[in-house]
Amino acid sequence: MTPYPRKDPKAQTGSNLRGRSLRKFREAQLAQEKQSRERIAKAHYRVAKKLISKADVRRAAEIARQLNAEWRKASVKAGSDSVGIDALKVSARAKLERRLARELAGYREWKALEKVHLREQGKITQATLTAALPGVSIDWGDLVAIDSDIQEFGPSFTTFDVQMIDFGGFVVEDNSFAKPQIGHLVNNYSFDQNESTSIGAGLLGILPIENATSMTSCGVAFTTPSAGRLSVSAVVRNFYNKLTFSVSDKFGFSSAEVGIGVGLFVAVVRGTKVEILRKNLLSTGLISHGSDLSYTESDLDDTTPYTISVETQTRFEANESVLVLAGTEVGIGTILDDMHCRMSAVLWWKLEKLAIGMAIDVIT
Repeated sequence: MTPYPRKDPKAQTGSNLRGRSLRKFREAQLAQEKQSRERIAKAHYRVAKKLISKADVRRAAEIARQLNAEWRKASVKAGSDSVGIDALKVSARAKLERRLARELAGYREWKALEKVHLREQGKITQATLTAALPGVSIDWGDLVAIDSDIQEFGPSFTTFDVQMIDFGGFVVEDNSFAKPQIGHLVNNYSFDQNESTSIGAGLLGILPIENATSMTSCGVAFTTPSAGRLSVSAVVRNFYNKLTFSVSDKFGFSSAEVGIGVGLFVAVVRGTKVEILRKNLLSTGLISHGSDLSYTESDLDDTTPYTISVETQTRFEANESVLVLAGTEVGIGTILDDMHCRMSAVLWWKLEKLAIGMAIDVIT
């Protein structure tokens, strides 16, 4: 049995890159993704506010308070019967839906609109997680052959970068690290977002859009032998992987859209300029309309390595000095309405080799 990855005195966190260049670049990418989500949310709000009046919001809040109080009192009487408590909550939610549909004229139309909104947000999630990037591929297995013009590097690596990007502050524990001397990369963190949404915000779709991602990489300095684009392949082996995530209802107009991605990336750094080429190995997540859901994903192969191969869009002059890193990333994005989302990710990898050379330009 493979032991659980733990930090020791040789584990490295942070970065020995100047200016946190990889972090800044990835933060800008995630900010752009968030803006795309916010545009969809604003369009949803403009339609929702035509269906739900201020009087409807007040009435919905009163109904929710009444039924929540009834459920809480019944739960106390149920004592330690967790199955019975869950059944009471399901029953209370069903009663809430019936009363809202009966007493709010636009509720049924609003409910259909909410489902469309979550589907549209889910499309952005999947498009982001499964984006097809030109010049980027992942293969199952080691490099087939190394061209004589390719330089190959293995541990010990001279450069490392370990970053946790957490815009919302919902990462409650981060034990990610790298061991550049042996090429080990560990993404290990816990995410906990307990979202209590007001009735008005829930009805109008004014919901927090959050994300977090762990990036861990190692690499080397490389001098370009000629002018052109870089061709990089990295062989990465997985030792251990466990990913669990769940959403639970807090009793309200509850919904959740959660997207999670596990991927490999290659980064090329030249001064303050960065190019990151990434591709996901695993894209998962969920959409809930109030149901409690939980998943455990462990679908990554730990017997055979993966090889990510990329060609940069950036062109370099001959004899330029650049840093080339390869690594792993685990990210989560959420849109929650009165729900509690938890995720725990532990993935342990080894960067076995980096193969770097110049790409062949195709003349058309």
